[in-house]
Amino acid sequence: MSPITVAFFGISGSGKGTQCVLLEDYLQEKDPKRGVVRPEMGDLLRRFMQSGTSLAKHTEEIVNSGGLVPSFIPIYMLTDVLNETFDGSQHLILDGTCRRPDQSRAVDDMMRLWKRSNLQAIVLKLSKKSAKERLIARGRIDDAKDEAMSSRFAWYEEHVVPSIAELRKLGWTIHEVDGEADVETVHTRILKVLGLSK
Repeated sequence: MSPITVAFFGISGSGKGTQCVLLEDYLQEKDPKRGVVRPEMGDLLRRFMQSGTSLAKHTEEIVNSGGLVPSFIPIYMLTDVLNETFDGSQHLILDGTCRRPDQSRAVDDMMRLWKRSNLQAIVLKLSKKSAKERLIARGRIDDAKDEAMSSRFAWYEEHVVPSIAELRKLGWTIHEVDGEADVETVHTRILKVLGLSK
C-alpha cells in the first residue's frame, strides 16, 4: 500500500474525529509496518496554550474570546509535530488543518516538500438539522444552540469551503461523502472513495 495523505472536513457534528480514528485504525491494521501520523489540531492547540509562552498566552486570549487564531499558529504547530514524528513514508491523516486558504497552501507546500503525490480530502456532508441532533445527543447542548450553530455554519462557509476549493485548485482529489448515515456506513464509503477497499 502506498502512503496516503487525507485531510478531513465537515461541520460540527459531522463525525470528522470519529472517522479519522477509524481510518487510522484501519491503516494500522492493514499496513502495520508503514505507520500512521494523525496530528489533531484541537489537541495541539490546547497543549500549546498550556505552554505558558507569550505567544501561547495571546493565542489563549483569542480562543477564549471566540476569535480566530492567526493562520501561522496552526501551521507552526503542524510543522513542529511533523518535524518530530513524520519522515514522509507514513500515512498522514489531517484533522482540523486547512481551515483557511493560506493554510491549505502551506500544507500543500509541506506535502510537496516530502514528495507526496497521493493527496486527498474527505468532505463529510451533513444537514444543519442532523448536526444539531447529534450535538444534543452527545451532550453538547451549548454547541447545538441555534445561535452557535449559525455562527459555526457561517464560519465554515466563509473560511473552510474556500480552503477546500484551494486544495482542489492545487491538485488534491476532493471526495464529498454523505455523512447522514451511521458511523460504519460512512467509514465504508470513505474507504471506497480513497481506493482502500472495493
